[in-house]
Amino acid sequence: MPSKTPAPYVLAFSSVLLVHPAIAETTDRTTLPNMEISAEADESSYLARDASTASKSSVPLKEEAQSVNVVTPQAIQDYQVRSLDDAMKFVSGVSQGNTLGNTKDALVKRGFGTNDDGSILRDGVRSVVSHNFSAATERVEVLKGPASLLYGALEPGGLINVVSKQPQYVQSTTISGSAYSEGGGSLTVDTTGPLGDTGLAYRLIAERQSEDYWRNYGIDQHTLIAPSLTWTGERASLTLAYEYNDYTSPFDRGTVFVDGHPANVSYDKRLDEEWAKTTGISETATARFEYQLSDTWKTRLTYGWNNDRYSLAIAQPSSLSSTGVLRRQANGGHYDYETRYASWDFIGQQDFLGQRHDLLIGAEQEDSDKYRGKTYRNTAQAGFNIYSPTYGSLAEPSVISTTTSNLSNQLTSTSLYIKDNWHLNDRWILVLGGRQQHYDQYSAQGLGSSRTVNRDDNGDTFLPFAGLVFKVNDALSLYGNYSRSFVPNETVDDDGKTFDPEEGRSFEIGAKYDISPNLSANLALFDIEKKNVVTTSTIDGVSVSDAAGKVGSRGLELDVTGRLAERWNLIGTYAYTHTEILDDPDNEGNRLSQAPKQTASLYLSHHLAIPSGLGNWHVGAGARYVGERAGDNANSFWMSSYTVADAFVRWEHPVAGYKTQVQLNVDNLFDKHYYPSSTGSELQVNVGEPRTARISASVTF
Repeated sequence: MPSKTPAPYVLAFSSVLLVHPAIAETTDRTTLPNMEISAEADESSYLARDASTASKSSVPLKEEAQSVNVVTPQAIQDYQVRSLDDAMKFVSGVSQGNTLGNTKDALVKRGFGTNDDGSILRDGVRSVVSHNFSAATERVEVLKGPASLLYGALEPGGLINVVSKQPQYVQSTTISGSAYSEGGGSLTVDTTGPLGDTGLAYRLIAERQSEDYWRNYGIDQHTLIAPSLTWTGERASLTLAYEYNDYTSPFDRGTVFVDGHPANVSYDKRLDEEWAKTTGISETATARFEYQLSDTWKTRLTYGWNNDRYSLAIAQPSSLSSTGVLRRQANGGHYDYETRYASWDFIGQQDFLGQRHDLLIGAEQEDSDKYRGKTYRNTAQAGFNIYSPTYGSLAEPSVISTTTSNLSNQLTSTSLYIKDNWHLNDRWILVLGGRQQHYDQYSAQGLGSSRTVNRDDNGDTFLPFAGLVFKVNDALSLYGNYSRSFVPNETVDDDGKTFDPEEGRSFEIGAKYDISPNLSANLALFDIEKKNVVTTSTIDGVSVSDAAGKVGSRGLELDVTGRLAERWNLIGTYAYTHTEILDDPDNEGNRLSQAPKQTASLYLSHHLAIPSGLGNWHVGAGARYVGERAGDNANSFWMSSYTVADAFVRWEHPVAGYKTQVQLNVDNLFDKHYYPSSTGSELQVNVGEPRTARISASVTF
């Protein structure tokens, strides 16, 4: 007969030890293999010691021959991070790109990046989802420089990996809610715990948000449901996760520039129509199975799938008269983006001739299918005065374009890769790796007799990586690397033009230094060149793309994070990035658009020394600076530099025996007007959010 006493087990999450409650009275324990989830050095700190993105396993950051930044759960909580763009204010060298009317994540990394460049991952799987930060996000890891060795087709600026919250073996439920100063708010439930003595643990996160848009009309809504399940045995573990998000948000093209400056119009009034919005459903699913083959080797099977089905309706500006009359075109379309991913990895240590090799050997298959169905292109219409806007004169998009509808971009790739962290001795680590990738690419568009095949080809490429780490002492390590990147160009503009693959190379040197046990500094210097870079702009309502030929980016990045002193936490960043178009008949010598030369940020938080009977009080404030940016590659207009400050105060105290907290966050504290990005046109410049406040409360039991 099976015993009614639960089998004892202990689950180790890197440096955090979680013990099943049923084991508390058991003395004979079995220790299970560690799960690679990369824990924090200190749960209440902004400093992380390990990350999994650079090696697909938890490796100390000081042993990586690359620059890696982590936005920790504490930083996310303190500043109530609600988007990837918001999270990147804690990371050097990353700024906002063309967000497609605030409907997509768009991040420029070391001068490179678009809203559709494949550089955002969800738990290590490339994502096509429009917005990737949610209530299910635990932390964000940023790998700087080329990452094609482990992740395939990527531009060389870097990638961003959004890491999800995992099921826990300790029962906990948190109910939280927030109210937004512009109107509306959100309600979230996060519950996790073991399922009896089965070895299973669950997590369920659900959120409903409905908030008024800060400009004169629009609403931002979503419903999120994210269940996950983990099973852990003696040598094996399995994690299944799913996320569903039903959303609608305004499609806001921002404002217009006149003679190189923002037009003298109301900051909070939109220049489009109430029907201009995006509505869709995004889904992600992952399955990860690990088996401990021996004390030093394990194998991992990963499957990932994500899908984003949405519709856009846009009041697209096409021209502006000298008297302020804007000509607009009602455009729209239906989109269905999907990624399927599978990998098989072997991760372990092997000693050879007295030297340790930390090895990763793997194979992967990835399929990306980006489909745009019916596309609407109404006739452009004048008559909208930006200085005295009257809404309702432009009808919703309804005229189907036979030439641009049914656009299909398919990319399939199969790869083999290997990475070796070769410990030559206690101080020197040689990092070597390579990836052999085969890809097939297909693109076609048009309805009926207008349908044309733009591309149907394939190719092979080898991507090398070489790095060196020198551990000067326990506090300081130096590193350098050389790597290459490769991206098949998926761009097809409205004229059906396609482009050769992007190819890049990068050199980087840097230092990682522990100023104190809980405060760390990272310094990186890099030089990147890339050719066959495609830029897209909209002219008279038609997307036109061009290859910029050869471009370069070089610069310096500094990040300081951790505990500055007792009760004080710090995040400080600085980046200098010089970008240049190196080979182009029209724009040679110009700076790349959307890429600031200088960015910086400084954020401090403090745990106030107040008698415990009054609860725990935390306060914090900081600011980010973004330098002047070119609005397009022709450098025909510029967006001015800006500095935006944020602040928070949080109170924590048990209420009726339950952990309770109330927090107030104020963003853009001094109500700065600023313009963070553009689409490459003076008629479409994004407008930064003004001063807003959010009060939130939660109880955990």
